Amino acid sequence: MNPHKFSAIAHRDHDYCNPIAAAKIERVFDLLPLRQGASVLDLGCGRGELSLRIIERFQARVTAVDISSPMLDAARERAQGCGALERLQLLKADVAEYTPEPASFDLTVMLGGGGIAGGFAGICARLAQWTRPGGHLLIGDGFWARAPAAEYLAHLEATVDEFRDHRGNVQAGVAVGLIPLYAVVASADEWDDYEWKYSRSIERYAIEQPADPDVPAMLERIRRWRDAYLSWGRDTLGFGLYLFHLPADAR
Repeated sequence: MNPHKFSAIAHRDHDYCNPIAAAKIERVFDLLPLRQGASVLDLGCGRGELSLRIIERFQARVTAVDISSPMLDAARERAQGCGALERLQLLKADVAEYTPEPASFDLTVMLGGGGIAGGFAGICARLAQWTRPGGHLLIGDGFWARAPAAEYLAHLEATVDEFRDHRGNVQAGVAVGLIPLYAVVASADEWDDYEWKYSRSIERYAIEQPADPDVPAMLERIRRWRDAYLSWGRDTLGFGLYLFHLPADAR
């Protein structure tokens, strides 16, 4: 089963591929002093919703990077539909290997998806390299709302040090010289909405496309994931959105 196919189907009813509500993301946009024509990097862009909203709000030029062809196809179709394609550069690349020029973006964004080593601190450090001094970073990532059960870690194939707590994420940015400006976390209702859309999309696909040979594996995967969310994830794993400023004298 192609994991990119699975993710594209599971997220087909999502605008953003994370549990933060759109209204909270709009609040962050209200706080961003982006000039018209600003240069923005959107890593792990998914279906392109964030890129398109930034283009609409700020008339920015966005470089959007993702490894998934289905996600990029969806982003391209959406951009064509709203007339934003001329301001959007879509690149198929592994986030772990993508290396733009240093200090080349006014805003760098990574909302989940992984791919950069070193956890939240590694994301902050890498994005800071690509952000112009005086610019901003917007990072969405998980955190432990409480200590994870051993069974949950086994399900995720993760270790306890893979995430920090919410405060730890903020402090990781401070430790690499960033100034935290705003942070918000997904509520339980937002998590439920995200996870049930994710699960429901696969269940619906299995009903619509019963002849797809990937369906049995997809159903096994989503049902295990759903059970783990209900057993442990809903109370254990949080997701936060963090806005940082890179000081003008940063080197």
